[in-house]
Amino acid sequence: MDLVDRAQAGEAEAFGRLYDQYSDTVYRYIYYRVGGKATAEDLTSETFLRALRRISTFTWQGRDFGAWLVTIARNLVADHFKSMESLSNAALLDAVRRLNPQQQECVTLRFLQGLSVAETARVMGKNEGAIKTLQYRAVRTLARLLPDDAR
Repeated sequence: MDLVDRAQAGEAEAFGRLYDQYSDTVYRYIYYRVGGKATAEDLTSETFLRALRRISTFTWQGRDFGAWLVTIARNLVADHFKSMESLSNAALLDAVRRLNPQQQECVTLRFLQGLSVAETARVMGKNEGAIKTLQYRAVRTLARLLPDDAR
């Protein structure tokens, strides 16, 4: 409590000691969720930067200061995955747009609308074997079109 009070009063050394005390815990929490060393290091740094900016808003609620830091880290991890998901979705949509029209229709019917191979065949006026071949080629083309980090 004393370190937090001193850090809230603007004492840099006190915040440094809080960092020393909790950085491993925060890093491990983040690392096991994102799985990458560089990303975990970046998010750990951002956690402590946000904590430093908001230290004056911290109030004791019967929990350890580390719990407050982990809450900040949890929010950063969630934001990280949301931004990755939107990038992945944008990359996927861009790749689908680059397929030929029949592949686009097949992928849309099969994966976005959830139709079976038989239903897709009826809608597209083809036999099931043709749909399976069209789908296979579309998926292979998508794999080539997508950036490595979006696969």
